[in-house]
Formats: sequence, structure tokens, C-alpha cells
Amino acid sequence: MPVRDDPLDAILASMAAKTGNVLKSEASEEQPKTSSVKRKHDAVDEDVAATDASESTGIWNPKDWERLPQALLDDVEQRASSMTISPAMEIARQQVVRQLCQKIRRASEEMGINKLPNSVYETWQFTSRLTVAEVDPLIPHSSSDYSGLFEELVKAGATRTGAKKKCKELTKEAEKMLRRFKAQSYETSQKRRVKVSEEEGMRVLTYGHCSVKLSVSHFTKLQRLYERQSQKRITRPQDRHAFEAAVFSLLLRYDSLDGGGFQAALNEECFDVLLKHFDCKMECFASPLNSRYSRFCSAFLDTDAAFGSVGSFFEFAPRSGSFEANPPFIPKLIKRMADHMTSLLDAAEGALMFVIIIPAWRETEGWQLLHNSRYNQHHELIPQKDHGYCEGKQQIRKTRWRIASFDTSVFFWQNPKALNRWKVTGESIRELRQAFQSKQADERDALGLRNSGKRVRAMKH
Repeated sequence: MPVRDDPLDAILASMAAKTGNVLKSEASEEQPKTSSVKRKHDAVDEDVAATDASESTGIWNPKDWERLPQALLDDVEQRASSMTISPAMEIARQQVVRQLCQKIRRASEEMGINKLPNSVYETWQFTSRLTVAEVDPLIPHSSSDYSGLFEELVKAGATRTGAKKKCKELTKEAEKMLRRFKAQSYETSQKRRVKVSEEEGMRVLTYGHCSVKLSVSHFTKLQRLYERQSQKRITRPQDRHAFEAAVFSLLLRYDSLDGGGFQAALNEECFDVLLKHFDCKMECFASPLNSRYSRFCSAFLDTDAAFGSVGSFFEFAPRSGSFEANPPFIPKLIKRMADHMTSLLDAAEGALMFVIIIPAWRETEGWQLLHNSRYNQHHELIPQKDHGYCEGKQQIRKTRWRIASFDTSVFFWQNPKALNRWKVTGESIRELRQAFQSKQADERDALGLRNSGKRVRAMKH
């Protein structure tokens, strides 16, 4: 697989402008050193991938991945290294999130709302991050945009006046809790480490009185991703301890977000079709737990970078390549994604393509932007009953599959060079529709589960 030689100046300038990190230009005499490092990284990747391929399972593809410019990867590594995470900090952060979720439920009850979606907190956070710089990955602050929370409350039956009042109160309370969280010390004792055990075929990671679980196959996948990123196998005890702490922090971060549907993914057959016909081998919205490949964009650089994430898609500026985008199903986020992709395609110098999978919400601004864009070369509508996805929390469930909740729109966005390079043909569409078919019924029959299935408990405190 050849490494692209695309110009990097625009990529780095865009990332620097959005992140506040100003990258110094490399002197000409330093370029051979960078090339040497790049060749070393590629050699390590090839060696590790060759070994990982023999352990390939359905949950990821270790053989293929998008080759990214080394300068971009160096910038990601630099930003991630400046961020602090630890098991103790993540436990405290989750406690704050849980308390805020309880306050949201109490506020909704006071307004006569009996039920809110599990994803309401995620909607609040993800919507706010589109317009306001985050202070913390999960905890809102005084300047946070509460429009996502407001819309969820109104949709559930609150008056606009009542919802606005409660949102202001909740934002003010979140700021107080954030200040207390930031004031604490999270220094980790060398004697206190994450402990790993097995229980009913699951890996259990425990720190203090807090435990998280995941399947053995997902644990193995995370280890392989971690080793690729660190460019070495885990052999020494200190490396093992660091890996287990990173996995614990990662799992707790995503467990703090209850909306598993936001993290649902395509099945492996769909990814294989996109790889076969469009050379698509990187996701714009994924996590280390559900990513198909070892390079991906995700919501949390601090916890995810150790496993191959390059950070938020909105700070990612490829000049060429083919990418899959299955974003959280939040209308404002989908619109922002469409705007960002339009800017990228306008600036692209090589063949650039996005395969975009979202609910067929025709009335939303984001769907209309995607459908009406000059870059939309094909739109495929897949009825709800004809397809399914991987569970958002597949790493802790007995079942991996779920039936789709909505009709799905698949958009193929391409600039002229991509249109010439990757044709959207009748064959590729037929294979994709076939791959989309839900596996839920067959899986549950094989496991002897009832239609409702059983949820595996993720946390114990």
C-alpha cells in the first residue's frame, strides 16, 4: 500500500487553527530524519500487521488501514501527550456525569416529563462541542451550548419557557461541579493498579471498588491497537500496567455515555464491500471499541489516541482518500459534518470521497445538505426492516447485532477525481444492500435468546 505524498501545509494549518497548536516549520536539514522515522513507523506497522492478521476476527480488520502523513500523526501524538488521564480521574469524572444525569431526570420530572432518552446527556455534550470549546471531555461548563438538551426536553413535552429555565439551572450546576472536579488531585499511587480477572468469559478490569467488563475478543483487539500505536509488543510488567490503566480509562469514559445507539457501527460485511469497491479503510466517527481499522477519528483524543485515534473528525483535514462516516444521530452534528466535508472537498487536491450513513430524516437540514450537494453522486435508501447495525456496546453484550431503528440513507460524496477513480456501480450497491441485512435474528436463534435479549451489566460500584 503506497504512502501518499500529498502536501501537508494545508492540513497542519487547518488543524493548528482549530486546536490552537501552532506547528513550527521543519528545517530542510531535518526532513531526512522525518523520512527515516516515517520508514521506521511503516516497517513496524507492516511487521505488527502481519502478526495481527493471523489473529483476525470479525470485530476488526488488522490487515488494512489508511496511511496518514507522518506530520499529522506527530501532531496528534504531541496533543495527546499533553492531556492527562488516569483511572482515578475517570472514576471521579463518571461520578460527576452520573450526578448531572440524575439532576436532568429530576428537572424533567418537575416539568411533568416521565421519560427522556438515555442519550439526552450525550446530545447535550456533543451539540455543545460543535460551537463551544470544551473545558472537559464530558462535563459542561458555564459557556456550554445547552440547545441540544433544550430541544430534547421540549420534544419530551416541556414548555419552551420551562425547558430554558431548567437548562440554565443545570448549566450553572454543571459549572460548579466542574470546578470541584478540577480542584481535586488525581495522583495515582504506584502500588494501586488496575487488576484484570475473568468472569463468565469476560475480562474484568478493577480499580479500587470500580469494575468494567469487556469481551475477550475486544480486550485482545485493544491490546493489538495499543501495541501498534506504541510500536512494540507488551512484554514488560510496566508496559502491561500502562496498557491496563489505559483500557480501564477508555471503558469508563464510554460507559459514562449511556446512548449505545450513538456508537453503533456497520457490520464487517459492509466495511468489506466499501473496501473492495472504494478502497475505504478509515472511519470518521468511531471508537477503539467499534473501529474496523487501526486508524480512525473519534470523540475523545485523550483516552483514544493510545489505541489509534487521530482525534475529532472536525479537526481532521485529509486532502485525498476514501472515508466512511456514520456519525452520532444528532441533527446539528450531521449538519456540521456536511459543512466540514464540503470544505474538505472544495480544498482537495487528490481524489477524495466520503460514504455517509445516516437516518433518512428528510426534514432535517443536515439530510437536505447531504442530498442536494453537488458532491452527492448517489443516494441509496435502505428501508428499516431490511438492515441492521452492530450494537453500540457490543463489547459488553452477548449479542453483537441490532435491527435498525430508522430507514437509512447512504450518500456517496465524491469530487471529480474520486468519481473517476471509484465508480458507484450497480454491483457495488447490490453487494452493499446485501451486506446491510440484519443478523440479529440468526444470532439470537444461535444463542438461544428470546427476542428481547439480555443486557450484560457493565459496571459495579
